[in-house]
This record gives sequence, structure tokens and C-alpha cells, in this order.
Amino acid sequence: MVKHVQTGAAYVRVSTEDQLEYSPDSQIRKIREYADRHQIDLPDQYIYVDMGVSGKYARKRPDFMKMISDAKKKPRPFDVILVWKFSRFARSRQDSILYKSMLRKECGIDVVSITEQLSDDPTSILIEALLEAMDEYYSINLAQEVKRGMNEKFSRGGVVSVPPFGYRMGESHFEIDETRAPVVQKIFEQFVEGMSCSQIAKWLNAMEIRTIRGKRFEKRSVKYILMNPVYTGKLRRGTGGKVSCDRYYQKEQVRIVRGEHLPIISEELFGKAQRKMQDEK
Repeated sequence: MVKHVQTGAAYVRVSTEDQLEYSPDSQIRKIREYADRHQIDLPDQYIYVDMGVSGKYARKRPDFMKMISDAKKKPRPFDVILVWKFSRFARSRQDSILYKSMLRKECGIDVVSITEQLSDDPTSILIEALLEAMDEYYSINLAQEVKRGMNEKFSRGGVVSVPPFGYRMGESHFEIDETRAPVVQKIFEQFVEGMSCSQIAKWLNAMEIRTIRGKRFEKRSVKYILMNPVYTGKLRRGTGGKVSCDRYYQKEQVRIVRGEHLPIISEELFGKAQRKMQDEK
């Protein structure tokens, strides 16, 4: 009797913290070897790859969501989804349970880890749950370690963010951008002398000066510059958790330390701008 050849799909994910052995090419190569040994046909159009993304939220992985959408088609395009490890499929137990259950019950599609083989024994349910819990623990613990490392670097005056308008990134700290730094100086001077944020934004746009993201200036982008102590040689970081709609760091707890970069404006000019900002409120 000829054994039925299944059609398979492969899901590959590589996040920024992964090591070389988890590169897309190595994952795909191992998955293809597994598919050949188990008589699973693996067409190229059913290989889904998400590069440089976390496994914490499925909705933020475009190829993952495309794979789920394809799996729901009738007739089903593939019989099994192969992954290097279950952690590639999801690092959130909620997502893992949700999508695996949906695939099995609604689509008749299993998710198979080629390195974490599970038997048909009922105890495999416990083993799979344990693997999911370990993956989620790793994700949470990694996030905490990264945050701890960033806080430690920040406390020493190290950079943990992208350079703001007026600076560029050096080897270890912000360096003054000779083209934009004079613009920052002028923004502060014009504001203290009586111009509003809206008027300054119009002046910048008339001069065809753009933000660090290449966009036109708005009132809020000028206000952000005026309220940022980075231009006096300092760094700031929220310590109470990110508060939504708090772009000016007014609602959350903020820690300010002396940075390693050179200031663009004086403490005196910055202080005048803050007092004027308060008076306008």
C-alpha cells in the first residue's frame, strides 16, 4: 500500500535576540529534511517567514497571520504546519492554545515541532503545555533582563534611545548634528522671544526643514523639542511604566541623569522656555 503523502507548511520566525543556529536558512533546511523523511511535500508557497519580530503577539507577525488565513481556506491547502521549535510558533500560551486549537478543530491541521517530538500518548498534552509555559517564561524573563540592562546603562549616562532632532548617534553617545543643532538653538530662542509652537512649526516648514522621521513639523513636534532636557546634556527615562498619550513625560515618573553628550542650549535658556510653557498653561 502506498503511503499518503501529506502537504505541509513551514513557519519560520527569527527575532532580534535569536542566535545564529536559529537563522531562517538553517530552520528551513532542517524542516525540509524532516519533511523528506516523513514523506511530507513542502511547496515553496507554503513557507512563511517572519524576520526580526517577537513571538509574543501573533497579530504583529504578518506571515503568521497569512498562514492562519490560508489554513482556513476550503479545501485546506496543507495538512500540517512544521516548526523548528514550538517557541517559533508562539511565545504566548494564550496565542499558542488559541491558534493550535483553531487549526486542529476547524481546519484539521496539526502543528508539529521537528525537534520536540510528541507521541500520541495522553501525557503528551502535559508535555506540550509545559513547553508552552517554558517558552512564555523565557519571553517574559528576557524582556525583564533587557529592561534591567537598559536601566543600568541609562543610570551611567548611556544612550538607550534613538537620537533626537539636533543630534546623531556616535559610537557610545549622541553627537551634535552641525546642520540641525543651530535650528534647535533658534527654536528655543524664538519661543522665549514670543513665538508660539504653531508659528515656529510654520517657519520650519517654510524653510523645508523636516523632523528626524522626515515629516513636516507640527505644534506638538516643536513642543516636544522645547520640553526635552536632552538639549542641555541630560537624558530622561520613564520609570513608572509607559503611560499612553504622555509624549511629553508629564504624567509618568521620570528620571533624569547627566548624559555623555554635549549640550546644544544652556540651562538658562531651557529654564526660560519651561517657565513660558507653564505660563501659557
